[in-house]
Amino acid sequence: MVDFVRYSTLLPRPLARRLATGLRLVAAFVTAVALLAGGWLLWLSQQDELDSLPRADGRLIFEQEHQSVSGARIDRHILFRDARLGRIGVTISMPQAITGEAMPVVVVLGSSWEGRDNIAPFGDMGRTVMIGYDWPFSRQAFDGDALAALTPDMRRRALGVPGQVRAVLDWLDGQSWADTSRVSLVGYSQGAVIAPSVQRMLQEGGHSVGWTVLINGGAGLGTMIADTTALHPAWARPFLGLTADRLLEPIEPAAHLPHLDGQFLMLSWDGSGLPAQAVADFQALAPKDKSLVTVPETGRAERLARSLSMARDWLTAQQAIVPEGAGIENNLSSDRTAPARPEIASSGVKPIKVVPVAVQE
Repeated sequence: MVDFVRYSTLLPRPLARRLATGLRLVAAFVTAVALLAGGWLLWLSQQDELDSLPRADGRLIFEQEHQSVSGARIDRHILFRDARLGRIGVTISMPQAITGEAMPVVVVLGSSWEGRDNIAPFGDMGRTVMIGYDWPFSRQAFDGDALAALTPDMRRRALGVPGQVRAVLDWLDGQSWADTSRVSLVGYSQGAVIAPSVQRMLQEGGHSVGWTVLINGGAGLGTMIADTTALHPAWARPFLGLTADRLLEPIEPAAHLPHLDGQFLMLSWDGSGLPAQAVADFQALAPKDKSLVTVPETGRAERLARSLSMARDWLTAQQAIVPEGAGIENNLSSDRTAPARPEIASSGVKPIKVVPVAVQE
């Protein structure tokens, strides 16, 4: 052990001894904290990913609802509450005219914080129930602050997402207008990353997801977070990545993708900024029944419009939905038309029909 008194000879001896004692106590405290943190992280790494995700305490408690009408559809923003999972917000978009026939359901996990913004680009989906999930974070939750993302509250909120979506599907089981035997899941950007854990949680709860679309996703949360240049300070990124590998392991895509069922459409974006290995692992770990598409690099709004149009075409071809009315191209604006159609990966997976999307002002 370091003799702190030896290096304090210029101080009065009583003060030097007190300083040495204080330094020893600080060193012991830091060592104890490091050991406890290391032990906790080791314990977390031994837990089953699915078992580590919290479930709802029971049936959701309705809090409030706000309705708005757009064309032939009605958007219902509903807030629920659960004792364990907290507040849950979703926007449910459905036709105003209900015929009594149960309609297929599409759950959308997007890149915007509010669910209504994530389903709006799809336009009129006909006799389909669209569920836009509200992320349980504020708009300023991350704001590029790497260290803020390490807080226990942020981890609790992130790990609660799969259970919240499953609780909403449990609630939908009791609604005569929703056919929960025909469920599709669409995830793009951050939604694509967390979608595998959501789908596995749904499967465990008895909700079969027949069709899944994953857009601009990757595997390896620690690597992707450490590679995010928007996070600051820069020195914290590697530390955040290593910590995220342990703290967020229950929602790591690589832990859930091999356990999923159904048919998959996976769209990767050229120049997305995601590490190439993360994208490759994401695609390789998905079930065999999948189609892979690479979307060329263009403006983000234009590329998102094109990707969601492909998703809609694919879901229609799979008879997962029967959309009607306006297309996606009328809901995202740009002063250019979409570029040439992307190439479909030649890796033995099933191709899809890719229709160029004209993005209009």
